[in-house]
Amino acid sequence: MRRVIMAMTCLVFLVGVGSELSAQEFFKNVVVKAKWSVDPGFSSPNVPQRADKTLFWLQIDVDYDTVTPKSAKGRTVWLDDVTLKYDVLLPVRRGSKVVVLSGRVTYWSIALDGKTHHAQAFIHPRFIQRYAPELRQRNSELKDFRIAVTFMVNDSPSGGGVVKPRGKASSKEALGQLRKALNMASTKKVRNSIFPRNETPWGILNLNNYELIKRKQQ
Repeated sequence: MRRVIMAMTCLVFLVGVGSELSAQEFFKNVVVKAKWSVDPGFSSPNVPQRADKTLFWLQIDVDYDTVTPKSAKGRTVWLDDVTLKYDVLLPVRRGSKVVVLSGRVTYWSIALDGKTHHAQAFIHPRFIQRYAPELRQRNSELKDFRIAVTFMVNDSPSGGGVVKPRGKASSKEALGQLRKALNMASTKKVRNSIFPRNETPWGILNLNNYELIKRKQQ
């Protein structure tokens, strides 16, 4: 059975901008959550179960509402090729090299039906071990990450959200810290290090609760 360490739920939303369909927003009320999760530990009679329950993935959950265009007039409008861009600034010791992990997930199409939708991405334990070995996968560490999710439509930002940081720091400040790290020449940027759920052990779970991920071109 899947075991999950208790999550730290944080939210803030950045207002989306319109796409070519209309000047109105299409993504709002974006909520970003981070939690530590262990391998679900699926088993098979032909494959020995060797899941290491001491290794934790960083799980990023995103909930968001879509907005129905005024021009819909009762029909469902679909927005094609929406990409979610993930950026994560790792909490490392002072004096250590700054590291930002990133990844993108493109969805085949998202219905602008006015309902709440869900997205999910993961960071493999090996990235945590290599670039932030001092972390102990405690819930108290989650707010030390700087995690931002950006909706991209036609290669342009169209809203997003961040995990609210610890203490009095604002979400705007957290986003600023992440952007500063991305612009620093000395930052270690590890691209394609945040995986869509279909490339993780969670990929076969609750398929109907998530949008269809677009297949990569061969």
